[in-house]
Amino acid sequence: MENFAELKELLTQPKKILITSHANPDGDAIGSSLGLFHFLKELGHDVTVILPTEMPDFFDFLPSYQDILIYEKSQTSCIQLIEQSEIIFALDYNHFNRTEHMEASLSSSNAYKVMIDHHLGPDSFPQARLWKTEASSTCELVYEFIDLFKYQFPLSIDILNCLYVGILTDTGGFQYATTPALFRMVAEMTEKGLNPNLISDLVNNAYSYKRFRLLGFSIYEKLELLEDINTGIIVLNLNDHKDFTIQRGDLEGIVNMVLKIRKIKCAVLITERKDRVKLSFRSKGDFSVQKICAEHFNGGGHQNASGGQSKEPLSKVITKLKQVLYANQELLA
Repeated sequence: MENFAELKELLTQPKKILITSHANPDGDAIGSSLGLFHFLKELGHDVTVILPTEMPDFFDFLPSYQDILIYEKSQTSCIQLIEQSEIIFALDYNHFNRTEHMEASLSSSNAYKVMIDHHLGPDSFPQARLWKTEASSTCELVYEFIDLFKYQFPLSIDILNCLYVGILTDTGGFQYATTPALFRMVAEMTEKGLNPNLISDLVNNAYSYKRFRLLGFSIYEKLELLEDINTGIIVLNLNDHKDFTIQRGDLEGIVNMVLKIRKIKCAVLITERKDRVKLSFRSKGDFSVQKICAEHFNGGGHQNASGGQSKEPLSKVITKLKQVLYANQELLA
């Protein structure tokens, strides 16, 4: 880790610490934030977690989930906390614009900034960073970060549970971005008290009836298969959002379901919002959806899991997407 010795020295005395992650937080963002939160609390620091936007409620079993502050709901108090912070951790993102309306306050803060992340193209804002694109998740890196301290006290079950959530979700249930080192890490976490079966059940079997209906509707009514390029596309428009009262987290995992179809190599979920169109990509094998997002849809991520967005009308986004995919037809064959 770059400048770890300097950071460790800073942490020898109690500090006011702020932990942040990206907008529309997923399991890795929430899990890494809360895992680090519990570790730093055990070291005696005054720690707060602020996320830019609301979280999926099916992660509410995580310890201290209810203590997370949401910037869009409590902007004034969150700005004050940012200004008062001595150390700010940026988890699971590497550009402040990923925090949406928090960007200005974070950029202007004089706090010592630490980045722990696994995405491509990091910005230069942190004074210390642990950055590995080959890591499965930010939770994997937070576990590595904690291990660097070489403290003798055992990790609490709260820390282990939080970090395993991010590993489980960001690997799609260990379907991609796995390494021998990751499996050894999970084995070590299990030896320390983690119950992976319990966490898997809490994460994967937590659908509300509304969310389950939305999943069925998306697959049965809205899925378009482009079999000649082994691609499946689901489009949800504003009317669909209204009919199902779609909230944050309701769409989690839908795009992954498309990859369960035999021969499908690329899956895309397109959702129309009031101010933009969001795209969520998943792929199998060597087909890089990260490249497509970065070059055509103002986004990025990982080779097999990325996101993008566009200000164009929904119909134009769909047309552009198909043009881009057919231009890569040889890679999808």
